[in-house]
Amino acid sequence: MNMNKSLIALAVASVFASSAAIADVSIYGQANVSYDVIQNDNSRDSQGVASNGSRIGFKGSEDLGGGLSAIWQIENQIAIGSGLGGTENPGSQTQMAFRDTFAGLKSDTVGTLRLGRFDTPYKLATRGMDMFHNTLADNRSLMGIGHDVRASNSIGFNSLNYGGFSVAASYFGDQGGTAPGFNTPVNGTLNSLINTNEGYSIAGVYNAGPFYGTAAYQSVSNGLSYTNLSTDAWKIGGGYSMDAFALNAVYERISNRNGSGNSGAWYLSGKYNMTSNDALKLAYTDVNHSVSGASNSGAKQYSVGYDHKMTNRTTLYALYTKLDNDNNGTYLLGWNSASTSVSNPGIGQSPSAFSVGMKHSF
Repeated sequence: MNMNKSLIALAVASVFASSAAIADVSIYGQANVSYDVIQNDNSRDSQGVASNGSRIGFKGSEDLGGGLSAIWQIENQIAIGSGLGGTENPGSQTQMAFRDTFAGLKSDTVGTLRLGRFDTPYKLATRGMDMFHNTLADNRSLMGIGHDVRASNSIGFNSLNYGGFSVAASYFGDQGGTAPGFNTPVNGTLNSLINTNEGYSIAGVYNAGPFYGTAAYQSVSNGLSYTNLSTDAWKIGGGYSMDAFALNAVYERISNRNGSGNSGAWYLSGKYNMTSNDALKLAYTDVNHSVSGASNSGAKQYSVGYDHKMTNRTTLYALYTKLDNDNNGTYLLGWNSASTSVSNPGIGQSPSAFSVGMKHSF
């Protein structure tokens, strides 16, 4: 009897081991935590632990032959130090598969096709150019609002790299429903169906040697389908990097047809590598926002930071950032970023923040 039980246990263990080998699942992630001290101008100051795009993910692939592979990924955001986090900021969202989650096909001769929830090509075109991404000094406090998004119900294609050139495009369906065909009647009538935040995005990238260049366009409808409310955006970016330094510049134009006005913004950043492990970073962002009936509604942001790389996977950092609103400006530090920290709202306020933290990738 004991021998039979042992044989059964061995058979079960063999099945699970075999399944795990076939699945070829990789576990990866990032823990990015900081202690932030925010000076909220005329409002109450705040301080505490922030989680900055911390995540854990699972991914895998299967070779289908002929240079074709099936791919999948499930990525979850973690609000370290905040438990479940709040709902005021994207960085606090911790539901399952909140980050890039998809399934698709990858071709060695054509490119990659994905279906699921993932960053739009517009967002990704310049994310790597932000010297302070996923912190309180992230340039998304002033740029990319409504457009630097991760979209559900998406289908996307990424080409291969041809001599440094590549293109990416995606279409995302109704962001308000859980599946195609599910809409919400307005005032109980079927003639006024909500069609929320569907759109398309395209980006072209040149990335070879020390030069990086990109151009991107995105269109999003965010109102009743029959009123043709929408917001469109385009941007261009360029960068130059060497061992000792890196320079980046981005210009963005967002046109809103929903009453919140248009904006034009530009971003400049630089990094000087003092040693192979130490870097000094500077950034400046300026947005000119024209809200209907309200002038002087833009803002400026100044940031300075220092990185010390302990290993290839662990970096310590410190930064200071200040957001200077115009008289009628209402921008917030951290609002559109992946950080759980955010400054208090207030017209014409000028919040500032000091942050020290650690980023570890695994």
